[in-house]
Amino acid sequence: MKFQRRPLLIFYLLVAYIFASFTWWIFFLFRISTEAYQEKKELTQLNHIYQNNAPESIENSSAISRIDKEYRRNIYMILGEGSVFLIILLVVTLKTNQSLRREYKVNRQQKNFLLSITHELRSPIASSKVALQTMLRRETLPRDKVELLLNNSLQDMDRLQGLVENILLAAKIEDHNFQIGSDACDLSEIVLSVVEKAKEAAGVRHSFQTQIKPEVMVIGDRMGLTSVITNLVENAIKYSADATTIRVNVSEEKSHAVFTIADNGFGIPDEEKKKVFQKFYRVGQEETRQTKGTGLGLYIVGRILELHKGRVTVKDNQPSGSVFEVILPKAA
Repeated sequence: MKFQRRPLLIFYLLVAYIFASFTWWIFFLFRISTEAYQEKKELTQLNHIYQNNAPESIENSSAISRIDKEYRRNIYMILGEGSVFLIILLVVTLKTNQSLRREYKVNRQQKNFLLSITHELRSPIASSKVALQTMLRRETLPRDKVELLLNNSLQDMDRLQGLVENILLAAKIEDHNFQIGSDACDLSEIVLSVVEKAKEAAGVRHSFQTQIKPEVMVIGDRMGLTSVITNLVENAIKYSADATTIRVNVSEEKSHAVFTIADNGFGIPDEEKKKVFQKFYRVGQEETRQTKGTGLGLYIVGRILELHKGRVTVKDNQPSGSVFEVILPKAA
């Protein structure tokens, strides 16, 4: 952490040095200008004393006036140039500071992402390895035990596949290489399919309450919309306590389709509701967070819906948890 903050410290020291040097330069110019002014004025006044006729007295008075004007002009010029320099320095300092802090934040999020992705990859791989080793070493395992181990391994592989697909999809979106289709898609069918798979993966830990209107049609990319629904359903499962019910609704209005999913987790603070759709962002502090994840799921949801001219919002569920609402244009 100290090493990562070193560029900011060096930057602040450099700004302080520039400001100190500029202040000394202004003071030095001001002092030279003042001394030159005093010397010129004194010489003119001495010259005026030794002159006896009126025309020369008037001429000396004009000379003193010119010296005063020149002195004021020099002072204004120094102050003007100094003010412009200070404004430029201030703007550059603020912009650079914002850029450095933004880069520091992104680097920290990427580091947390790498740590999270390492854990997400390691867990299913280790679990599958243990299952396979158990089956190899204990050849007399009952068939039901073998099927259980194989099913668990398949679920772990599905989890790995989903993780890899999310990473690849996020990379495509970031590089503007994700092209959405413009076909008519049955949103109801997509939601039912995703929920059925989620029920199998969740087992008895979660139950689903669905209210899905049949044949709600939208225009878009089936693969992209499937990714949106899958990420939202997996997010609800991940952040819900065991033995809770996840509610899923699909409805339609005049010009758009509505998909909502409500969980009973710990919820999302108001100040973080918009941030959850940022890349790598995860709710809470990394040091105290219990639930694992990559910070890509909701980012993918937001970007794909944006490409579909749709939107997603999150609000509080009662008595606890969150409700995600997806709005999509209906097919004509």
